[in-house]
This record gives sequence, C-alpha cells and structure tokens, in this order.
Amino acid sequence: MKRRWKTMLLSMLICVSLIMPSTFVQAAQTIYDNEIGTQDNYNYELWKDYGTTSMTLNGGGTFSCQWSNIGNALFRKGIKFDSTKTYQQIGNISIEYGCNYKPDGNSYLCVYGWTTDPLVEYYIVESWGTWRPPGATAKGQITVDGGTYDVYETTRVNQPSIQGDTTFKQYWSVRTSKRTSGTISVTEHFKAWENMGLKMGKLYEAALNVEGYQSNGSADVYKNNIIIGASSNTGSNTDSNNGNSSGAASGSGEKTECENMTITGQYAGKISSPFNGVALYADQESVKFNQYFAYGTHDFTLRAASSNSKMAKVDMKIGGKQVGTFYYGDEYPAEYTIKNVSHGTGNQEIELVVTSDDGTWDAYLDYLKIGGATEGSTGTNSGTSNTSSKMVALTFDDGPSSTTNQVLDVLEQYDVVATFFLIGEQINMDTLPIMQRQLKMGCELANHSYNHVDMSKLSATDIKNQITWTSSAIKNAVDYDVKFFRPPYLATSNSMYQNIDLSFIQGISCNDWESSVSASQRANTILNSVEDGSIILLHDFQGNTNTVQALPTIIEGLKNKGYTFVTVSELFEAKGVNPNQEYKIWSKVE
Repeated sequence: MKRRWKTMLLSMLICVSLIMPSTFVQAAQTIYDNEIGTQDNYNYELWKDYGTTSMTLNGGGTFSCQWSNIGNALFRKGIKFDSTKTYQQIGNISIEYGCNYKPDGNSYLCVYGWTTDPLVEYYIVESWGTWRPPGATAKGQITVDGGTYDVYETTRVNQPSIQGDTTFKQYWSVRTSKRTSGTISVTEHFKAWENMGLKMGKLYEAALNVEGYQSNGSADVYKNNIIIGASSNTGSNTDSNNGNSSGAASGSGEKTECENMTITGQYAGKISSPFNGVALYADQESVKFNQYFAYGTHDFTLRAASSNSKMAKVDMKIGGKQVGTFYYGDEYPAEYTIKNVSHGTGNQEIELVVTSDDGTWDAYLDYLKIGGATEGSTGTNSGTSNTSSKMVALTFDDGPSSTTNQVLDVLEQYDVVATFFLIGEQINMDTLPIMQRQLKMGCELANHSYNHVDMSKLSATDIKNQITWTSSAIKNAVDYDVKFFRPPYLATSNSMYQNIDLSFIQGISCNDWESSVSASQRANTILNSVEDGSIILLHDFQGNTNTVQALPTIIEGLKNKGYTFVTVSELFEAKGVNPNQEYKIWSKVE
C-alpha cells in the first residue's frame, strides 16, 4: 500500500518546545483529487490511485475525509522535514489526536512517515478496519503510552517511494487493542525500533494518516496537535538508556547488560549480532551478577532471542533457586517479563542459565531489567510465590448458548473474568448480545472450530477453513481478533500445528460434558487439581446446568486459596511467558 510523494522541503529551526500553532486558522476547504499543500503550518496530502475521495481541511492539524470504491487512498496532515536530521537531533515528537473513525473494510488510522539513509517507510497503527496490518511475523512487543504494540519489519521490492520506485524497509508498531484518541509518543517508538535493531535514518516526515485500501469509509480528525521538542514523559518502558545496575533495586527499571555479567561455560561468549550481548550454546552455560535488593518482590524483563526459529528457553535463578523461565520463539530480539517474583533481600546472585538445550537452538541475551518493586515485601520466603500472585484462568467451550448467559451471571456476581472458546456456526444474531456482554465484562473470546469436528482427521485446507470461518465470524460480529484455539475433543495433529496460526490451549478437565458427573464432583475435581498458572477447562453448551451450579463453589474455593481469576491472555502476560510455541498445547502457564 504505497504512494508517491513529491519532494517538499520544510526547513525548521527547533530550539524550544513547540506546538504547531493554530492561530490565524484558514477557512475550511475541500479537495477531491491528489493534492499536496500547507495549511496553518501543517503539510497536508490527499493521494489515491483511483476511486471517489474527498478531504476537508478544517484548519490547524484537523481534517475530515471520505472514500469509496478506491484502490488505495491516503489522507494526512503533519510535518515534513528536510531529511538532514535524525529524530534525536530534531527532538522529542508526540501527537495528541482524536478521530471519529468509521472504516468499512480494509483501512487504518496511524502515524505515517519516511526516513532516508536508510530509506524506511514507517507506521504506528492505532486502529484499523477489517484487517490488522501488516500480515507479517512480529519481531516482539513494546509498551508505549500505556498500550502494547507488536513490532514488525517488512520489505517492499521495487515499489513507489519518496525516491521513486525502489526497494525499502517498512517498520510497524501495531497496537494490540484499538483506540481512536490519546497521545502517540512517536519518538518512543523510534527508540524502541532501534533497540530492536531497526535502524532509523534522517527524518523526512511525521503525519497523522487515515488510509483506505479497496474499501469505503469516513473519518473526522477533530484533534491533531503535533508537538516537537518537549521532554518525553510518557510512562513508556521502551527507553533503554538506563546504564548498568549496581545499586539497590527499588522498582526504577534498572538494567544490566549481559556482556557485563560473569559469563560461564565452555562455549559461551560475547556476540555483536543481533545485538551486543552474550550467546549461551549449551546446557548449564550462564551469565550471572550480584544485585542488592531493598525489597523482596520485583518484575524482571529479559531482552533476548533464539538463534533460529526454534524455541529458546532461559531459566532465571535468584539466590540459587529457579524463579521463572523466559521463552523466545525466533531470531528476532524481544522483551519478555516475569512479574511479581519473590526473592531474598540484600545481596543476591542473579543467574540466567540454559538447562534444556536439545542441540537445535542457542540463546542470545541482550540485557536484564529489574523493576516493579513491592515495598511491603520483606523477601523472607526467597524464591517462592506470594499467595496474592497465584493466578488461574477459567475457560468455557462450545458456546455461545443460552447457558452462556447463566455462566456470565455467576461471573458477574463474583466479579470474575473468563475466556470463551466459541463454535463458529453458533454465532448469529440471536447469540450476538451474549458475545457483546462477554466483551463488556472484560472476558476474552477464542476459537473452538466452526462445527466441532475432529480436526486431526481433516486435510490442511479443511483445517484452515475451520479456523478462518470461526475467527471471521467473531471478527464480523463484535470486531474482535482471537489469539487462542482449543481443538475439539483435544485432538491434535502435525497438520493442525502447521496450519493453525493460533496458540493451542488445553486445560484441567473435570469431565463436565458428562451429564452423570454431578455439580459437587465437578467442583471438587477442579479444587483438588488447580495450581498456580492452571487453565481450567469447562463447557457452556446448551443445558449444561451442572457446571453453572458448580461455578460458585469453584470460584469461592479458589478465592479462599488466594487465587486471582484472569483471562488466558492475561495469564501468559502476567507470567511473562510467550504462548507462541511450536507444537505446544497449554494446560498450565509457568
């Protein structure tokens, strides 16, 4: 989805914090075809290849637009630079925006721009239509402005650019959940990309952009203030310029580079690619260092990568006791976090060690960050989990049905969330209110096939259809993107793993699909089986009243044992575990 730009240089001298002025606002004007210009010190552009478009320039950075029957169309207002300065030289860039965004089909609302030397086209995507861009493998996740973004890198070969038809890279930050207003800390994304090995060049432009592709739609950008030069105060965790940790860890996000730790192992050593760090090649190879802890509970974030597409596993030990494991699914550097780790106070040895190397992968380690201290924790139970940090995920299969509403009544009574694995053919106008209620309550939706067939016996094409039909039905009904899949009858095959691009979930079962199993038997089985990180497998098919009756006992019993109820997504995030592992089906997250 590329477009040509006529070169337009805007020399800017930025010495102080500057908000693009909106005084002396020009009267609104509407354009219908390709045009580039300036209004109130904002550069604007309408670009399309064909179709019907209009763009009303409302003064300052604001505008509205409509499109129909187009191939590709872009509407934007922003700032063009002269390609002589890096973003560091220009100063901090952020955008305060608000948009009434109504896409009908493929579209996205984003920050858009280019750099030169190297030539890069970049996107920071805040919302989208029927398709979430860019359709590539994520390099990792970052958190900026309180939101989580997947980062991607793609390559365009001999495509239109600001330097004519050529080959160039695209960098993407795509929010995991949509929003249409707020603050976009553009510079924080640039920093994060460079920390992940995505080199930024000299800045050509930064603009708030609405793009449509083979679709219809409209948008009203009622706020678009581009701020340049102000200090960053975003609450982001992407900044990596903290230096090495040597003092008391107290939740400040202290970072230690792995190449500065003590390296142990016959083959372990320093590396310079994909970052300056350490490679661990064999079992028991490790890096370690001593850290003083004032408090006894912290979050630990490790940036690392696998040497290839195989899953690399790195255990973390504090004071000689294993407290968690980091997982890295490919060669792209990424940060993963283990939250609420309990440990001893005072001087403690932290070790990152490989213990399950099967000879098919190596672990590349960049840095370890320590944060999230809990001041009230004394750390006397070093290496053990606090009761308050125990988590469990309730899940339900075979809905939506009228029984689902009975389940939701119980969940709502106890203020508990769950993940629902839906059957595609049961999604219709009658069950739509149930799905809307699930999302309103903070529950999660997932994929359980289209018609509950044993997919392990299907062809690759039929497997893909079962997944696509169900995910599309959910998306079309409530505009929700699923991340997890539970196979019918828990039957799996190599072909399923190879053709389903969702994480596989199993869980602890109490045979609640059997009518002969009483409500008390179901509850007792669950209460006697659950551990921290467990996924509980239940069913909300039509008429499964015994499970509805068992739910209060299950919830009350687990709450009394100190468990917190989360969705499956929240469970993986809280445990700092990457769910995207090849040929893996999850019943417990640890």
